[in-house]
Amino acid sequence: MTKLYLQHCFMSTVTALVATTLLQPSLATAEDFFISTQADFDRYRQATFAPGDQILFERRQTFEGMFAPNVVGTSDQPIMISTFGRGVSPRIDNNGVIHPHPTRSSATVSAGIFLFNPEYVTVSNLEITNTNGQDQDDEDLFGILVLSEDTGKHHQQIVIDNNYVHDVNGRVAGKGRGGIHVLGFSPTSSEDPSYNDLRIINNRVEDVGGVGIATDIDNVVNPQSFTGNGNRPNAATNVYVARNTVKNSGRNSYIIRSSDDPLIEYNLSANSSLYDKGHSFFNFNTIGAVFQYNEAYGNTGSADESDRGGFDADYNAEDTTFQYNYSHSNNYFAGIMKRENKDVTIRYNVSVNERFGSYFYGFETNRELTDLKIYNNTHYLDATIDSPALIVKDRTPHESTFNNNIFYSEDGGTPGAETDDGDSVTFDTNAYFQWTPPNSERNALTANPRFFSPGAEPYDVDMEFGRDALNGYRLAGNSPYGNSGVEISNNGGEDFWGTQLSGNSVGASQFNSNQDLSPDVTVLTSEPMPNSLDVVAATTAARNLFGDGASVSLSQTFQVDSTFDLGTIYLGYEYSESADPSHSLVNIEIFEVDNVAAQELIQGTSILTLSGVTVPQDKGIATIALDSTVTLEETSGSNGYALRITNGRSPGFEWIRTGSSAGSVYSDGQAYENSEVKSDGERDFVLGLE
Repeated sequence: MTKLYLQHCFMSTVTALVATTLLQPSLATAEDFFISTQADFDRYRQATFAPGDQILFERRQTFEGMFAPNVVGTSDQPIMISTFGRGVSPRIDNNGVIHPHPTRSSATVSAGIFLFNPEYVTVSNLEITNTNGQDQDDEDLFGILVLSEDTGKHHQQIVIDNNYVHDVNGRVAGKGRGGIHVLGFSPTSSEDPSYNDLRIINNRVEDVGGVGIATDIDNVVNPQSFTGNGNRPNAATNVYVARNTVKNSGRNSYIIRSSDDPLIEYNLSANSSLYDKGHSFFNFNTIGAVFQYNEAYGNTGSADESDRGGFDADYNAEDTTFQYNYSHSNNYFAGIMKRENKDVTIRYNVSVNERFGSYFYGFETNRELTDLKIYNNTHYLDATIDSPALIVKDRTPHESTFNNNIFYSEDGGTPGAETDDGDSVTFDTNAYFQWTPPNSERNALTANPRFFSPGAEPYDVDMEFGRDALNGYRLAGNSPYGNSGVEISNNGGEDFWGTQLSGNSVGASQFNSNQDLSPDVTVLTSEPMPNSLDVVAATTAARNLFGDGASVSLSQTFQVDSTFDLGTIYLGYEYSESADPSHSLVNIEIFEVDNVAAQELIQGTSILTLSGVTVPQDKGIATIALDSTVTLEETSGSNGYALRITNGRSPGFEWIRTGSSAGSVYSDGQAYENSEVKSDGERDFVLGLE
């Protein structure tokens, strides 16, 4: 399509004014283009749009094909690709179809949204799929693909915001395919393209082959070879990847390549690398990359596989920082590559229940890693993790300093077979509880660090506002490690929870002798559920919030009509006979939610965190009395709370939920997970607060 321009109208009589007007250039006027039908889609799918245009897809509609417009906006008039109307996001489905490349006859491309050589453009609020329905595919398929080629410049202000990309690629693992990719290549010239002001934010990417979110630029000189000042000539700059969710990817969740000072924060990775090994988050060929406030879980494989950590400081990089991240239930926490890799900092992270241990060193025979600093991280592994290693897979550390870290194992940890054989490695003042220190440790701290209430392993944590869900891993007021660490300069200034640092605490939390976040509890078994309780309503959205099965967790949302001090939690349940009798432990959390009826609850501020509460091993009521009350503020509108119960250990406390349905509230205020009385007279799950 040719862009429509505003035309001047002239009278037939030629006057001086008309003559003057005819000498003026045509003025482009930004327009709104509304796409409501497949015919509209086909008309505009390869159109050329002008600065300031808005291309708007109607909500509730589905369109088939690849939308590949020519979009070059300006700083004053960016181009917007988004939606109009009400209802669910419009869906674009390319069905795995392969299309010709716009300029190279020998190349092809396949994506739901394809932007070629764009500038000043935003893509937002769309649903995108691209699969032919097969498990495998013969080409590289993408959900959203931004591609620049042979332009020799930085393409400005590309924003990918709040899109839902899913079902792309099938069951495949290659890195050159996936959900949202921003690429720059120079296949026919030496005019290398790049990007400035690239924002990939608030997107949800699920069930994709390949990599969830990735950037890559051709011919960016690696940091070790760069001798200039400032940014490298064609490295991507001002790259911001934030508040995205990537679940169930064939390979890695996030790969950030070829950029200077990228910031990657508040993202979630779940169940990455389903079809081939690869770390969940990693950088390559970067300077100054910062990964913070991210969560990674579910990257698992056999014990002999490498590259299955939540995070990885890859090679061809300099000045990489991993801080304030939460990693759990991966093969291990972090990988560090021993090829060309300079000045890596790993600090104030919390790692829980990694299957084989903590750290992995890649490229065993290489020795180009320099200046790795690992300090003030907390590693907690419960009794389900058998003999975790500090350094996994018999790898040898190199050019590394470990300070003020806590290694806590309920089953007994090991240093790793080759840990003491490293070169230029210092272990100085780290805490090892039920974990054998390396022989080279200069000052092993072996007392119980005394966390507040360790053991909980929450999933899908709001890492921006809800890190209180991990309060159990703070140092308690009676911890011996409040000022036992070595002093670290340039330590970032705050702990995992955002508390300003002072003194020399050990682990990921700042010590506060007066802080008491989680009261002790007493569990009574003889008291019945009272007839009158302070729960006002349990919503019909009562559900397993985190998708991990009834044997792992149960959740219930509720509201209260006036502020009150919670002193007792009543829990009615059925105890699974298949559970280990020695593992009758539960973790209990109460946290704020904005919408108690939402289908997907966003975890807010934690009000209460209890870990390792022993409950009776039979049917009935567990009366959990707090030693100090916890205030629940009055709720209004859709605001409320959620109570989540998880296993304290595996197999732990389990529930029988046959025939369960959505929750309801009874006249006495009790919240029931199943609204119907079962044949044996018992209900699956009963919650009461007093």
